[in-house]
Amino acid sequence: MIKVRDLSKNYGDVEAVKSINFEIQDGEIVGFLGENGAGKTTALKMITGYLSPTSGMVEVNNLNISDHAL
Repeated sequence: MIKVRDLSKNYGDVEAVKSINFEIQDGEIVGFLGENGAGKTTALKMITGYLSPTSGMVEVNNLNISDHAL
């Protein structure tokens, strides 16, 4: 399971991603939809651990990914 809680990313005064929340259950298939510049790539980079969020957390199988190196 993937849990995303209050995930945000700022670049200076620009809010690239603002406080997103969701859960994805094991076996569930989801997609990210949005306009160009909506923050989809930034959100996915934070969820996969390639980019550190300004605030919020991502858990994969109850492990906070910021506590574990890829």
